[in-house]
Amino acid sequence: MRAFLIAAVTVLAAACAPAEEQEVMSEGCDARATSQWTAGEATYSIEATSQGPDCARAVATIVIRDSSGEPDFAEVHLAGHVMSLADASDTAAMQTALGEWINPNGGGFQHSGELPEWVANASSPINGEFPFYVADGIDRDTYSSIRSRNVPMFCFVQGMESMNCLAVEEGGIAHVGVQSFPG
Repeated sequence: MRAFLIAAVTVLAAACAPAEEQEVMSEGCDARATSQWTAGEATYSIEATSQGPDCARAVATIVIRDSSGEPDFAEVHLAGHVMSLADASDTAAMQTALGEWINPNGGGFQHSGELPEWVANASSPINGEFPFYVADGIDRDTYSSIRSRNVPMFCFVQGMESMNCLAVEEGGIAHVGVQSFPG
């Protein structure tokens, strides 16, 4: 009963807050961007959103949906920890940054044949001085097979010094790995 009373008082206090305080709370950093990714015969929609009390404390999501609208991939990030989103200071800047974040032609590998080679006896594929960290469950033979099929890929910045790379595999989206880059 006590928890119910505390919850009721909290809801009532929020409803009775001065109008100017409610405006500040509702401004936040709610932004949205969408794009299309043509990947061979398939077309995917890519959605990015941010939500938070302000852009410095926003959470960003990325969702890739197949042509029927079914989600094939989704991931959530703290916007301040993603290089391409971290400097967005207001909703308009965040919306622009989200659009750039999900641009399928914005950088990275466009096809798996562009991935760095994984030479024998190396612990991972190397792209110059920067390693490519394969996803869990991908060994050298699987990786080489993905490379040789040259399937469409979408890579997006996932942190301050790396991008997450996805490939179209067997009618869906598969996580291939993460490419590090200088920050």
